[in-house]
Amino acid sequence: MPACDWTLDTSCCPGWADYSPAVQAAATAWAMGILDSLTGHQFGQCPVTVRPCGPKCQGYGGYMTWPVGWPGASGSGMPWMLPYIDGAGAWRNCLCGKGGCSCRARCEVPIPGPATVTEVRVDGIVLDPSAYRLDNGHLLVRTDGECWPDCQDMNVGITEAGSFAVTLSPGLPLPPAGAIAAGELACEFAKACSGDASCALPQQLQSLSRQGINVQVVDPQAITGDGLTGIANVDLWIRSVNPTSKRQRSRVHSPDVTPVRYV
Repeated sequence: MPACDWTLDTSCCPGWADYSPAVQAAATAWAMGILDSLTGHQFGQCPVTVRPCGPKCQGYGGYMTWPVGWPGASGSGMPWMLPYIDGAGAWRNCLCGKGGCSCRARCEVPIPGPATVTEVRVDGIVLDPSAYRLDNGHLLVRTDGECWPDCQDMNVGITEAGSFAVTLSPGLPLPPAGAIAAGELACEFAKACSGDASCALPQQLQSLSRQGINVQVVDPQAITGDGLTGIANVDLWIRSVNPTSKRQRSRVHSPDVTPVRYV
């Protein structure tokens, strides 16, 4: 997913306002694309809409164990438990219903994270943001006393009854330092595009000895191959957020994690 809607800080580029809108747009897109790639796609990705499956504890539906407090009995009306394997590989009995003493909220559903949620629809109706919150960047918790649907009809659209959809922007918000770095990189690209000799983007000429006419050139790939741009301030920020030059954030895939469907 590409980066979207980064707000660049061009306050360190005094001549930015003098460039044409076309040059500004091209420089902004170029800087966003380069820094998004070099920082491992961590920040401000384009919005997507997902359709989650139901929460892990689904009332009395699905496979359940014996009632709590009455060994060997069934249908007693007592609370029921749903066994699952936690992230450390330990067996847990999840108490479904109010009054549970686990670290899970009464009604929550996992979504791809970290992310920022911009809209939630249930049965095609947009919920007020006060009806939910996002915990740990990936757990959507219902807070208005209602609960998320246990299941949904994938044959209908997200504006129809029977649907459950979440629109989110993957990744962390771009921090102020990142906006400054992107603005400086865009500034240098605008200079290069306009033929400004003060452009700081790395070129092939590394040194020139005036006496003896000794010219040394450098391969730009030697700089970009290390996941850097050749601009000191920009590279300082890249190193601070992606010191090991990862191509993307680390991910964990588990059969115990409920999947989502991307629209």
